[in-house]
Amino acid sequence: MNIIRQILKVLFVSILLLLVLVILRKPGAKYNGAGADYVYSAGNAPSLIRSQITAQLQKFQDGYTLRDTDRVAPFMDELFSKENILVLGTMPDEVYTDHEAVSDLIYSDWNAWGDCTFLIENAHISTTGDAAWISTVGLVEFDLSRFLVLPLRLSAVMVEEGDAWKFQFMQFQFDLTLIPLILAVPLLIVGLVVSVGNLIVVTVRDVRKDQP
Repeated sequence: MNIIRQILKVLFVSILLLLVLVILRKPGAKYNGAGADYVYSAGNAPSLIRSQITAQLQKFQDGYTLRDTDRVAPFMDELFSKENILVLGTMPDEVYTDHEAVSDLIYSDWNAWGDCTFLIENAHISTTGDAAWISTVGLVEFDLSRFLVLPLRLSAVMVEEGDAWKFQFMQFQFDLTLIPLILAVPLLIVGLVVSVGNLIVVTVRDVRKDQP
C-alpha cells in the first residue's frame, strides 16, 4: 500500500512539473524565429514615420540594454510624454499614471529586473494623424538567474510632440500560455484534499493509540 502511495505521489509531482515545463517551453519562439518577418504584421505607417518611430524604439532598447540608472531622467524626457501617461507592468499592481511613477518603474527595471531584448525593425507600427500604436515581442533574461528567460509582448501608443514621437501608453506582458496552469489548479486542489484527509486519518489514529 505504501509503495502504491509513493508511486502516486511521484506521478502527481511529475504531472505538475510537466505542466510547468509546458508553460516555459521554447520561451521566445516568436522572437527567435522571426528573422526578417513581422510577428504582428508591419502596420500602415508610412516609411518616413516608421523610421522616426523605429529610431525612438531603438533608443528605448538602448536604455534597456545599457541599464544605466543615472540616465533614467534624460531617457524619460526623450521618450515619454508628460501628459496623459499610462504604463502597465507585468504584475497586476504595476499601474503607473504619471511621469515620476514611470521613472521609478524604469529605474527598478534597470536596477534589478533583467536584460530585455525587443524586436525593433520587425515591430507592428500603425499611425493615424499624430498618434501611433506599436506592438512587438522580446525576451527578458532575469538577473535572478540566467536560466530564467521569459518571452514578452510590448504594446505602446505614441504621440507626435513637436518633432519627436513619445510614449503615452505602454504595456509589458509575459507572452506565455496559461492553460497548463489552469489544468494544474484542480490537481493541486485534489492533492490538498488528499493530504488533509491523510492528516486527519493519521491524527485520529494517533489519538486513539494514546487513549487507555
